[in-house]
Amino acid sequence: MNSYLAFKNYLIMSRPLNILIVFLSVLLGGILVRGLTLPSALIMAGITAMLIAAGGNIINDIYDLEIDKINKPSRLLPSGRVSLRTAWFYFLFSYLCGLSVSLTLGTTLFTIAVIIAVLLYFYSFKLKRTILFGNIAVSLSGAMAFIYGAGAVGSYEKGVFPALFALLFHFGREVIKDMQDVEGDLNNQAITFAGKFGKHKSVILINFVYVLLIIITIIPYILNIYNRYYLWIVVGGVDLILLLVNVLLWIRNDGKTLGRLSHLLKLDMLIGLIALYVG
Repeated sequence: MNSYLAFKNYLIMSRPLNILIVFLSVLLGGILVRGLTLPSALIMAGITAMLIAAGGNIINDIYDLEIDKINKPSRLLPSGRVSLRTAWFYFLFSYLCGLSVSLTLGTTLFTIAVIIAVLLYFYSFKLKRTILFGNIAVSLSGAMAFIYGAGAVGSYEKGVFPALFALLFHFGREVIKDMQDVEGDLNNQAITFAGKFGKHKSVILINFVYVLLIIITIIPYILNIYNRYYLWIVVGGVDLILLLVNVLLWIRNDGKTLGRLSHLLKLDMLIGLIALYVG
């Protein structure tokens, strides 16, 4: 395999949009503390998070190989375009590079990086196939990006509200993805919430989480933590999408629709980042 193709496959398995969102989340966590400055520690923190997130996505593909043969056969691993051996190399490369970079950031941030790396590994290895524990694990990992970025510039507290938003946002999206993958999961003894309780109760759970999130997004404005520009963007660009998703889940929740809603929510994360930045 030539180096260009190897890099291209690595990038595809890393999920470029996902790791970009992680990188921007870390940067935003630092910007909320220090303003629009990008000290080297913050850049290094973003690179650390991006590499560990990439490794987490790759190990997820490795352990989901049999499931993806049913749910997503066109992916690189189930289609045979990338071998398991190569995928393991990609994973180890990402984790070792990410943790090596985190060593430059001090003991606390290195420890957080190790914990998140281990959590993402066990998510794919075991937790993903349990009821809600996997959803919580991956949501917590995504939420920690804001706290990690804030901590890189000396103040973890500024990352708490964005982390709470991200936690609930990711959790709802993870349940949607479980609904989408329920057939392959059940065929491989992976009992998720959707597999155990069905789509109807899964939609109720998502509705509850996203209504709670909508309420919580208003609180920082009420407390004068964020300004009116934040409020306009978060209500018009984020909360309305969450309401739309809640409604559409009742109208149609086949695999194709769930996939589209998942992608819509991923783009909505970027709008959420903009709202936090202008706030």
